Amino acid sequence: MDYDGVDGILDKQLVGKCNVEEVRQLAKIAHKCLHKSPRKRPSIGEVSQAILGIKQRRLRKENTMSFASTDFSRSVSQIEEQQVELSRIITMNHREMG
Repeated sequence: MDYDGVDGILDKQLVGKCNVEEVRQLAKIAHKCLHKSPRKRPSIGEVSQAILGIKQRRLRKENTMSFASTDFSRSVSQIEEQQVELSRIITMNHREMG
């Protein structure tokens, strides 16, 4: 998946309100989950680990940059919402393929 593909599907209302690199990373994970061959799709554990890695990088970065606690909480909530949405996509995909 190329960078232009993610930029092309990113909701314009989110531009400037989210970390585009994180969106790219999440889209890359989601793209792997849609592979035609079920054996080539990552397990839910691998998906969770990848999302957790994104979340941890964000937390470390925000801690170093000393963001206000309200910004920190909002950012964590956004990543958690993204994780829930990705889980929904994976669940729907498994139901359709099942």
